Amino acid sequence: LVQNMNDSRSIPTATSFRELAVSLLEHRRRELNNALRAAGRTEKVSFTHLIGYAISKAAGLHPAMTTSYLEVNGAPHRIPGGPVHLGIAVDVERKDGSRGLVVPVIRDAQSKSFAEFHATYEALVEKARGNKLMPDAFAGATMTLTNPGGLGTSASVPRLMPGQGCIIAVGAIHYPAAFADLSDDRLRELGIAKVMNVTSTYDHRVIQGAESGEFLRAVDDFLQGGERFYEDVFTSLGLV
Repeated sequence: LVQNMNDSRSIPTATSFRELAVSLLEHRRRELNNALRAAGRTEKVSFTHLIGYAISKAAGLHPAMTTSYLEVNGAPHRIPGGPVHLGIAVDVERKDGSRGLVVPVIRDAQSKSFAEFHATYEALVEKARGNKLMPDAFAGATMTLTNPGGLGTSASVPRLMPGQGCIIAVGAIHYPAAFADLSDDRLRELGIAKVMNVTSTYDHRVIQGAESGEFLRAVDDFLQGGERFYEDVFTSLGLV
């Protein structure tokens, strides 16, 4: 861990921020889980499942985000992006009570259906928390997703590891701070909706701000229902 953090300091990064409305995301996730329960199934769909899937699809459309930097004999090389091998940051509590972070990889995430993505994600997380993953499960990530929002963090600029193009951080889903003290009825009356910050921290040697911004816009478009995103999720899970 220390070596990785020290190595990350050598990467000249920049970060793009985007605030997303999440009303539709919340609504469709609720519908998905209600449909799964009605079908007598035990699966549950989390916000991270849907966001991670949207990120994978968006990165598939914007391969610049999986571009990486490599020095060969002292000369800089830009390694073109391609398959989305998505690292998933998993918080793990050790037997002594201390906490650590492991990052297993969903390979070719952009080519998976949502059902395949969901099953792979769940299997990796279960094995990670049971300390049952082999070393190759952590190798080869071209980008990483971390979700500090689950702990209430509103936005984050995480460290980028060598060999990866970008790391995406998802913040907490909440009402804008200026309206946090209002009642639910007053919020509805004013039309105030919950939002979520997503950041893209990227290697600025090989990825430019415009590319990062276009990628985040694509993530937003999917989560707002573009390209039949949720219809494809329902179909993939056999709920239509």
